[in-house]
Amino acid sequence: MGIFGGTKSTNTKYFERFLTEGEEIEAVYRLVVDEMCFTNKRIIFFDKNAFSTKKGKVSIPYRSISHFMIEDDGILDRDIEIKLIVHNEEFVLKFSKGCDFIEIEKLLTFYVCD
Repeated sequence: MGIFGGTKSTNTKYFERFLTEGEEIEAVYRLVVDEMCFTNKRIIFFDKNAFSTKKGKVSIPYRSISHFMIEDDGILDRDIEIKLIVHNEEFVLKFSKGCDFIEIEKLLTFYVCD
């Protein structure tokens, strides 16, 4: 599964309808097709199948993430990949250059390593 994308967004209204009691938005990142949201409880994003017009909402509680890895594609190509391992399933989130992956790593470390 993959998401391709970009930079931090200030558009939090879209995700507010998905929040539960006591849940707060930490950060939203703009992606090529959609956006992804980090809350104080989980990660929310939409997974669009390349061969279909359907897309599904994916909600991953931080407690379900066993580990994560951040890969830099190299010196010339500055795309960043973040891999989340959840119950032996891998979610690959692809961000283009300009994305502050250090901030994302800090968010993940804070909630996953709690």
